[in-house]
Amino acid sequence: MKKIFALSLFLFISVFEIQAQETIDLNEAIKDAIKNNTNVSNLEKSLEIQQLSTSSARGDLFPDLNLTAGWTRNNTFSEGTVRFVNGVPTIIPKQNSWINNFNVGVNTSVVLFNGFANYTQVKLSQANEMAVRIDLEKEKYDIAFRINSAYFDVLKKEKIVVANEENLADSKRTLESIKEFMNVGKRTIADVYRQDVQVAQNELALERSKNDLDKSKIDLLLAINTDLNKQYAVSDNTIKTDLTEADLKAVLDKNANTEMLVNTALQRRYDYQSSLQIVRINEVQLSIDKKNLYFPTLSATSNYNLNASRINGLQDSRSFTFGFLLSYPIFQGFSLDNKRQTSEIVIKQRQEDVKQLEQQIRSDIKKSYLDIETQYKQIEILNRNIVSAEQDRLLSEENYRVGLGTILEVQTAATKLNSLKIDLINAYYDFLLAEKRINYYSGELSY
Repeated sequence: MKKIFALSLFLFISVFEIQAQETIDLNEAIKDAIKNNTNVSNLEKSLEIQQLSTSSARGDLFPDLNLTAGWTRNNTFSEGTVRFVNGVPTIIPKQNSWINNFNVGVNTSVVLFNGFANYTQVKLSQANEMAVRIDLEKEKYDIAFRINSAYFDVLKKEKIVVANEENLADSKRTLESIKEFMNVGKRTIADVYRQDVQVAQNELALERSKNDLDKSKIDLLLAINTDLNKQYAVSDNTIKTDLTEADLKAVLDKNANTEMLVNTALQRRYDYQSSLQIVRINEVQLSIDKKNLYFPTLSATSNYNLNASRINGLQDSRSFTFGFLLSYPIFQGFSLDNKRQTSEIVIKQRQEDVKQLEQQIRSDIKKSYLDIETQYKQIEILNRNIVSAEQDRLLSEENYRVGLGTILEVQTAATKLNSLKIDLINAYYDFLLAEKRINYYSGELSY
């Protein structure tokens, strides 16, 4: 009775733990990873700062307005003296006077013309803001691919664990059959020992695969940047994992036109858009440098001041001035021209970087297609090999049962079949990941 109660309690706890265990799907993992990523958070803050910089650049187009107010108190002291004016002595008495000075003023100034460099400065701030936005989206895009890689690795290793569990169960059934054969005198104890060793080896393979699965789950949690002690299960409901060879061939054919994928990548890839945006930023900077070099700056200024020795007398003394200021850089030690030339050189460098990135994109896509093509061929070959290996295993088991074969032949056939199944699992999920990789390189990975 106690054993039944203990077993029931164990089953209840196990079911409760399974139900309480969190399940993570791919889309949820990507969202959590983006939310938890510090680089994304830093880029969002950088975007806010750049937006403030753009607002400041717009504000510089308007006149500034400053209010000033002040009070000073001056002391004049003299001990007194005698001055002679035309030989006549004049006594200057001792003086100790305090004089207050109150002033209130308003002044304003605005740049009327500087070759429209101030308007171009707004464009530069907007271009820098767009660059940060692109970098932010690129970071999210890269995170999505890293999560895909880690997620597919977990799914793959789960399937490998299942394959090893089935292989272990088969080897245990074979061991029980051998024991029954030995009991009726058809087999020796040596076969039992040999199969028992095989069971132990399969148990070790299963434990290793479970260890690999646990480590891959930790890698996924690390990629999500969450609690590494979290216990969870992954769900492949959002991923179609039962593709037939016809489905796999359709995926291969879809990505066969690599030049079309390259053109798509040049339109959608965030790193390519970022490189183009850097060129645009430097072109705007060059425009500003040219304006500062070739055009004068015309400013308008205005001041209105009240000044008196008494606060209630401020209206008695007023002054108002306005005017224009024109400045032109005749010689600045070549600094302005050197800045212009530097900007031109930087643009050429960035344009070369864009061309190099185009070549890299073309290379990545072509190599990714070769990878997906290889995985497809490998799956096709493995499926044929598994059919053959299953027949070899059935034949070896039948021969052993009727006494025409050895246990070694049975073990060899079973090991080969399990190895091929694991190779097929690896190839299948590597194919799915290769498809994600080519989507990533072509800018079509969803997140």
